[in-house]
Amino acid sequence: MAISSKFGECSVIPASVDSDGVNPSGLDGDVQTVARQARTGVLPWIFFLVASAFYFYEFFARVAPGVLKSDIRSVTGATEGEFGFAMAMYFLAYAPAQLIVGRMLDRFGTRVVVTPAAVVVALGCLLLTSTDSIVLMGVGRFLQGLGSSVAYLGVVYLALVWFPPHRHGIIPGITVAMGTLGGCTAQYPLAVAAHDWGWQVPLFLCTAVGLAIAMLLWCLLPRRPDWFIHLMKEDGYEPELPEPMLAVVLRIASNPQLWLISLAAAGLYLPISVIGDLWGVSFLEIETGLATKWASLATTLVFIGFAIGGVGVGHLADRLRCRKILFVGCGGASCCTATLLMFAGVEPTWLTIVLLAVLGLAVGGQSLAFVMTADFAARHTRGIQLAFVNFIVMLLPVVVQPGVGYLAGLGVPEDGTPDGTQELRGYALVVGLMVIGTLIACFVKETAPDGDIDGDIDAQRVGH
Repeated sequence: MAISSKFGECSVIPASVDSDGVNPSGLDGDVQTVARQARTGVLPWIFFLVASAFYFYEFFARVAPGVLKSDIRSVTGATEGEFGFAMAMYFLAYAPAQLIVGRMLDRFGTRVVVTPAAVVVALGCLLLTSTDSIVLMGVGRFLQGLGSSVAYLGVVYLALVWFPPHRHGIIPGITVAMGTLGGCTAQYPLAVAAHDWGWQVPLFLCTAVGLAIAMLLWCLLPRRPDWFIHLMKEDGYEPELPEPMLAVVLRIASNPQLWLISLAAAGLYLPISVIGDLWGVSFLEIETGLATKWASLATTLVFIGFAIGGVGVGHLADRLRCRKILFVGCGGASCCTATLLMFAGVEPTWLTIVLLAVLGLAVGGQSLAFVMTADFAARHTRGIQLAFVNFIVMLLPVVVQPGVGYLAGLGVPEDGTPDGTQELRGYALVVGLMVIGTLIACFVKETAPDGDIDGDIDAQRVGH
C-alpha cells in the first residue's frame, strides 16, 4: 500500500473549485498553498530517493556488459561488431519507448508506470546471464532497454511534481548522480566480483535486486496528488477529453526549440552512452595497456565527473536563473577535453585518467537539456516533452555504439583485437558528433523556471 498523506492520495479540492475542477472565481490561491505545503518537508525527498533507486539499478544493468565484454565474447564467440550490435539493442528498445512512457506519465503518474518497468529490467538481466547465444543476449538487452526507458523520466517527472520550480535545475543533476553511482558500481566493483565469482553471478544478483526494487516502488510511491492535477488544468489539461497521442506528438514536434535541445543533448551525452557505457574499458585496455579491472576503475571517473558536474551545473542554473550559457559552455569544455584525449596521446596514463574525469565533469551540463524543456513545457505535456528529448538522446547510440565497433574493427581479423590507431578511429566518431551537438546548442533559446518571469514562460510553453 502506498504512503498516504494529506498532500498525496486524499482529495484536496479548494472550496472555490467546483466538482469538475473549474474555479468559477478565477482564484487559485488555495491550490497553490496546498502545493507549497506538500513540497516542503521530508516526504518529497523520500519519494525521490525511492524512485532514484530504480535509476541506480537500471544504470548498473546498462553499463555491466561493457565491463563483462571479454567474458561475453568468449562465451558467445561474437565479433566486435556483433557484440556492439547486440548490446545496442538496449537503446533500440529504450529510444522508441520514450514517447509512450512520457504519455503514460502525463496520464497516470509515476507509480503505476515505473513498478512493472523494474520487473522487465530484472527479466532482461536474467535472460542475459542464462544463455550463451549472442542473439538471446540481444533480446535480454532489449528487455533491459524497454524497462529502463521509464527510469530517468520517472524520477524527473516525480521530482517536477513534488519539488518547487526553484529546485528544478538541480533535480536532474541529482538524478544523474544517482544513476552514475550505479554506473560506478558496474565498473571496478563488478570487475572484481566477476573475477572472483564468475561473470554470471553478479547478473543473477542483479535480477533479484530488480524484483526487490519493484516491490519498494509499488509500496512506497504515492499516486499523483490531486493538487497537481488542478495545476495541470490551469495549463489546459482536460482529463475527460484527452488529446490523442499522435496529435500531441505532432504538436510538440513542430517546436524548433525542442528539436535544438534534443539534438544538442544527444551529441553531448555520447561520452556517457558510448564511452562510459560500452567502449571505455576496451579503449583504455588497448590505448594504455591497463588490465580490465584497472581500466574499468578509470572509466568510473567519467561517471563520477558526470554526477558532480550535473549537480554543480544544476545548482548554478538555479542560483543564476540562466540555462543556455552553462549548457553551451559545458558542451565546449567537453569537446575540448575529448579532443585532447584523442590527440594528446595516451602517455602518461595518469593524464588520460585525469582527462576522463574532466570529460565527465563537463558532460554533466547535458542534464540542463531536461531543465530547459521543463521550463517551457505545460504541466500536462511535460512528461511527453521530456520523453521526446530523451528519445533523441538515446536514439543516437543505437547507431554510434555499433559504429564505433565497426570503425575500430576495419581491417582487423575476425578473432583479432584493434590496435591503438584503429581504436581511435571509432573514438573520433564520438568527438565529431559532440562538436556538432555543441554547435547546435548555440542556437537554443534561453529559458527560466516557471513563474520566475511573469508571462514570458507561459508564452513559450508548448501545450497551450
